[in-house]
Amino acid sequence: MTTDAHDPRLHVRAPAGWLNDPNGAGWWDGRWHVMYQWNPHAPVWGGIHWGHASSPDLLRWEHEPTALTPRPGTLDGGGAWSGVAVHDRGDVALVYSAVREEAVTGTAGVAVARRGRDGRWVQPDRLAAPHPDLPGLVEVRDPFLVTVGARRLGIQGAGTPDGGAVLVYDVADLDDWRLLGTLVTAGDVPAGLAAPGQVWECPQLVQVGGAWVLLVSWFERGEEPERRGVTAYTGRLDVAGDVPRFVVTGSTPFDHGPDVYAPQVVLAPDGRALVWGWCGEGRGSGAVGRPAAEVEAAGWAGVLSFPRELVVVDGRPVTRPAAELAGLRDRPLPVVRDDEGAVLATDEPAWWARGDDVEVALVDGDDAASVVVWQGRGPAEVLVDGSVLEAFRPARGGTTLRVYRRGAQRWRVRARGDLDVATLRLPPEV
Repeated sequence: MTTDAHDPRLHVRAPAGWLNDPNGAGWWDGRWHVMYQWNPHAPVWGGIHWGHASSPDLLRWEHEPTALTPRPGTLDGGGAWSGVAVHDRGDVALVYSAVREEAVTGTAGVAVARRGRDGRWVQPDRLAAPHPDLPGLVEVRDPFLVTVGARRLGIQGAGTPDGGAVLVYDVADLDDWRLLGTLVTAGDVPAGLAAPGQVWECPQLVQVGGAWVLLVSWFERGEEPERRGVTAYTGRLDVAGDVPRFVVTGSTPFDHGPDVYAPQVVLAPDGRALVWGWCGEGRGSGAVGRPAAEVEAAGWAGVLSFPRELVVVDGRPVTRPAAELAGLRDRPLPVVRDDEGAVLATDEPAWWARGDDVEVALVDGDDAASVVVWQGRGPAEVLVDGSVLEAFRPARGGTTLRVYRRGAQRWRVRARGDLDVATLRLPPEV
């Protein structure tokens, strides 16, 4: 058991080293699987592998053998970057960005790893799609697949001189992608809607409740720290022509906090759209920072968010906690009443709360030393695990924050009216 007070014990994180984007999420062999970008050698980015965890119930996670490994001198010698798991030919394949040279733009292509007889993935010696040789196109990567009718399409994120873009491919054969053109660019987004970012990464295209939703993770260089975020677009998918097009009709932030990025969506067997994101170490704007020296001492960096359900409410894509997470709730925590409503003070490392007009703060000694971390009007649900805080409002969706308690700081939770609070713990082994 870890002694790191900031360690999220209930989330998926690597055994050690660096973790970033979720990859390869899905259901097969009777278990949930989620993979992630991983540097097993140090808590910094570099030498990217695919780590792998699995679960019978989205609650209890076990580490699996490494899924993908950089192979020096080959098509993925610079790293196995982001991608997805797909069902193909009666089995599961991993479709990923194979990067020949780690820090060199234009060396990423689409590669497909298939399972061998021993159940491990065998990485290929040829690309399913090379880096497109198109003028002005930069940083093409992060394959995703979607089936429309009987047609399977592939998409990848990219950057252009005018902003982000998503490319579209015909993928009748998973091992041979055929570039069709551009699905959508920042220039296609109607005036008045957000279209930030020099590059769009990790595009995810999914139909939710009859509505098409496109998630793009974007970043803009030139600032320190790098400005980035995730935009959820709604729109119409037009597949009538030679080049499929996504016609944007609306946009909203995927999350309202600074500490989630590169979400991956997978359709569950019951039809739900489940999504995980990468929660970095909280050095972004609006979060309480964790010094690099502290990260090095801990030996790990980065964690995946709790699994969420992506839904569309009044035309807006929002996330809510996966229903299974109710299974983490344990013993109730004592709540007292004051003139403002209900209040809880606790130093529990993992807890859940639900109420109206919720405010979460860190308190050191008395209210005069309090720091408000998050607050929201109306009904809200909050889950805290170590340094990860995920808050949800029904019509607004999620807010993700990395919060690091210092010294004698405790959590204080206030709500108008009733406040339900419980500790979180892993359920017993079955």
